[in-house]
Amino acid sequence: MKKVVALLLAVVLLLSLMTACSKNAGNSDVEETGDEQITISFMHQWNDEARLPYWQDLVDRYMDENPNVKIEMQAVATEPYKEKLRVMLSGNDVPDLFFTWDGDYIQRFAKAGVIMNLDEMLAVDPDFKNAFNQGLLTTGQYEGSQYGLPIRTCVNFILYYKDKFEQYNLEEPQTWDEFMSLCNVLKDNGEIPLMLGNLNGSPLTHWMAALNLMLVDPETLAADYYLKTGDFTDPGYITTLETLKSMYDDGIFLPGGASVDGNMAVEGWCAGNTVMIYDQCASFKTKFAPSASGDWGIFKLPPMEGNGDPDMMIGWIDQFAISSACEHPEAVMDFLKFFYNEENQKKMTEEIGFVSTVDAIATDTDIAIPQLQEAMGIINECKGFSCPLDLEMNASVASVYMAGGQELLGGTKTPEEIMEAVRNEAHRVMEEDG
Repeated sequence: MKKVVALLLAVVLLLSLMTACSKNAGNSDVEETGDEQITISFMHQWNDEARLPYWQDLVDRYMDENPNVKIEMQAVATEPYKEKLRVMLSGNDVPDLFFTWDGDYIQRFAKAGVIMNLDEMLAVDPDFKNAFNQGLLTTGQYEGSQYGLPIRTCVNFILYYKDKFEQYNLEEPQTWDEFMSLCNVLKDNGEIPLMLGNLNGSPLTHWMAALNLMLVDPETLAADYYLKTGDFTDPGYITTLETLKSMYDDGIFLPGGASVDGNMAVEGWCAGNTVMIYDQCASFKTKFAPSASGDWGIFKLPPMEGNGDPDMMIGWIDQFAISSACEHPEAVMDFLKFFYNEENQKKMTEEIGFVSTVDAIATDTDIAIPQLQEAMGIINECKGFSCPLDLEMNASVASVYMAGGQELLGGTKTPEEIMEAVRNEAHRVMEEDG
């Protein structure tokens, strides 16, 4: 009898151990809750017909695999999203998981303590962290800690038609002087070197941000952009505007480009109306590859001599952040790992054209076109990234800066007047914020 009892106890113990092992096979929060129903609020900006189905399918499949987790997803268009996010943050009513931009957005949210420091959760699974392009991972950091995870890659490169370079014996430039020299060769031979479609003011801010990076030292740039001083007195800012004005007036940019819509600019380059265009790698496969009128290559915008950092690049790396008030952060992280797994990253790339921030997916030869593979190699070696001005800076200050770009091209304001207006708005915002 004693032997039977002992045997039964052993069986019970074994079953208990097996159950415990089964519970610990995934991420902790999802399993520890057992049958407890978990609700996660999730907000992002992709509500269009082309992209929303991917996100809905992602959420539905995750809930099918995790029946105790309910994800309440809300998709809001970009401009209303910015306002909705601002209101939520001011009212301390932030979704558990939400989309944000890097630059000023992630910096302010982390500083205000409204988003979670992810260091501890990432330390538990170093393979997950190491799967990201490490250069892109830095865009979600604040004071050395990780607060956001990069969603997709949007980094600017110069796209050019190889036959035009061959026709005029041009090579990819390594310096700004070489870049200007080849632009002049193209212009002197009746070509329009660079496309520009600045009707909404945004494309020129990419150029402004890129040149500021080269000409203004990083500490000064950060103090101005993030409104620690907001002085914007460095002479590099003036040089940036003078350079771009000269390029426009001299016909290096598309004549009349200040009045051209961004989509028309892409179509114009694809039709071969200009030799080069400065645009984001996220559009390589979806916009440029299907319509380009010839074989094309890419190169990083060459550095201009100055006090800045030539190893930085312009790019906006969308982020996922977790609210610091989230009650089930491990469950949210489990969902994020589901999103970043190989299957769902490939689906994302193929179905909605996002460039994955996971290296193995972004460089997969079955998915990535050669230009994108080359771009990811350059990105991986990049020291860091800075957003275009309309995302990197306070929105109100950025709008003044953006309007200044159009005034610059139109000749209605001097570089000095533009920077004075930017400086005045920066100080006004700083006073208002206390």
